[in-house]
Amino acid sequence: MIPKEKVQEVIDTARVEEVVGEFVHLKKRGVNQIGLCPFHNEKTPSFIVSPAKGIFKCFGCGEAGSSVDFIMKHEHYTFPQAVKWLAQKYHIEIQEEEQSPEQIEAENEREGLFNITNFAAKFFEKTLYETEKGKAIGLSYFNERGFSEQTIKKFQLGYSPETWDGLSKAAIEAGYTKEYLVKAGLAIQKDNGNVYDRFRNRVIFPIHNASGRVLGFGGRILITDKKQAKYVNSPETLIYNKSNVLFGLFTAKNAIIKQDNCLLVEGYTDVISLFQSGIENVVSSSGTSLTTGQIKLIKRYTQNITILYDGDAAGIKASFRGINMIVEEGLNVRVVLFPTGEDPDSFARSHNSEQLETFLKENAQDFIHFKADLLSKEAGDDPVKKAGVVREIIETIALVPEQLNRIYFIRETSELLNVKEEILTNEVIKVRRKQYYKESNKQEYKPEPSPPSSERQIIKTEEGNVHQEREVVRLLLNYGSMEFNPDDAKILEMLEEKQDAEEAISTVADFIIEELEEFDDEKIEFSDVLAQKIYNEFVSAYENETIPSEKFFVNYSEENVRKYSVDLLTQPYMLSPNWLEKHKISISEETNFEVIARACIEAVYSLKSRIIKNKLIKLQQKIQDENSEEGEKINIMLEYRNLLAIKNQIDLSLGRIVVE
Repeated sequence: MIPKEKVQEVIDTARVEEVVGEFVHLKKRGVNQIGLCPFHNEKTPSFIVSPAKGIFKCFGCGEAGSSVDFIMKHEHYTFPQAVKWLAQKYHIEIQEEEQSPEQIEAENEREGLFNITNFAAKFFEKTLYETEKGKAIGLSYFNERGFSEQTIKKFQLGYSPETWDGLSKAAIEAGYTKEYLVKAGLAIQKDNGNVYDRFRNRVIFPIHNASGRVLGFGGRILITDKKQAKYVNSPETLIYNKSNVLFGLFTAKNAIIKQDNCLLVEGYTDVISLFQSGIENVVSSSGTSLTTGQIKLIKRYTQNITILYDGDAAGIKASFRGINMIVEEGLNVRVVLFPTGEDPDSFARSHNSEQLETFLKENAQDFIHFKADLLSKEAGDDPVKKAGVVREIIETIALVPEQLNRIYFIRETSELLNVKEEILTNEVIKVRRKQYYKESNKQEYKPEPSPPSSERQIIKTEEGNVHQEREVVRLLLNYGSMEFNPDDAKILEMLEEKQDAEEAISTVADFIIEELEEFDDEKIEFSDVLAQKIYNEFVSAYENETIPSEKFFVNYSEENVRKYSVDLLTQPYMLSPNWLEKHKISISEETNFEVIARACIEAVYSLKSRIIKNKLIKLQQKIQDENSEEGEKINIMLEYRNLLAIKNQIDLSLGRIVVE
């Protein structure tokens, strides 16, 4: 474990322009540097590095963060690995904190398991090439499937002998213990203490992690024997968790990044055949049902997954759950259906590389078209079954986390199935609301009247004060520590409502927090969760008479907060130095104190106005409530009138500022 002070030293030392500059050609552009984004293909630079703020930001794909974030994303490292990489670059010596005896024992056991699985992989490979049965049975099988010697060695394919303890004997002779053979899932122990091999008389497919270390194995039997399973896989071990492993990821990860797409198949041979045919961005769930862990593993390399199915309709319907899981994780999913009787392996072996690429490109379709085509054929003219098709697609759309994507999918479904957008939108909202109550356990779900006709309107009420909140947080992040100058007459005029401005206000953060915290008896609650987290940090620091720096948020422990902060600390456009001379138009940039002060006042009062407006809406609903007593309505109307007067006064002070 790396000590916190060392992590901070690395973060403080690393210069973002130097780190990024090792991988991206940067050119100076004003106070920033600009280059082509390494995370997506672009011809016009939209990748900005800010040395002053210690951050990078791509306005094309949205990637952003600090030096550590860049190394994590570019090299696919964990946080500790990225810190170590930077420490080595800047010659910072890291001595990890002393581990407990239990931690040392666990680490030693992990390394021991990796060592013995590596030994087993070499044993199986050697058996394939150097024994009579290995060549006659195992190598012949791989050759019949069309695998070249280069491909066989690339995937470290092997053969396990028919003997009961061939591997176990060899491992024990090499110094490994029975205990580790059993713990690695390579051997099974009898009641008398003896062990025998788990994989016997099978061709072997080693399963690697992303860095190429062998985690476990899959073994396929080559004889017809109803008493034996066709495939045997390693059991769960300390190093092998099948829910978080994808076969072929080690060989596919670079191609996945380059293609920005991951092809997902079912079996080992599907991966190998496609890889040999030039389609390298392919992985397999190894015959198990797709898991959330596997999807998140793919998400480290791309946002796009294409699932390749064979022509078995029953099997495809059973896999709808996998599509829903991918959608729910926020990834884009497309589907390719192979002709009846074909699977990725057989199709790759019977077609050349160009034909295969063309087929995949021309037959990839989004999940809506895929589900609609498949289910509509079954539904025929049956109106009940047709409604079931719509319901099935609605269930999937409701899982999409991004509202704009949901709107797009609703529109596409409307056109495809000839169902009104309004109906689809309302149904999607019902499903999402039902799921919300189910997950939160707040109360039993009860159907409610459908909301307004378009999801866009619903989102508007959900967002609440997001735009105003975002602007307040942007100003805190960029100018929180900037001092108000009480001697400046213009600023005093803007702050005339503050009686003791000279004493009460010293910084932008002080002004914003005092204005909002004193605004209402109730604590201010933001609609935007991330804005709330950042605001809370400023409030906490204010109470301790400090102000958090930009670096505090750029290197925040939560990635979504880091990304959100970088978004607000960077601007996609810079004003040309020749703008005024060329266009004769003066633009108020945030480069002087007066402009920033005015922005702070407008942001705070716009948020106040919006909060009051929301309260007024709720009071209107109470006034219109037929069940309210007359005396209660009078009190509500008085409260409404008082709040409206306050809002009008705030709006008047804002002048032409639009607060909607």
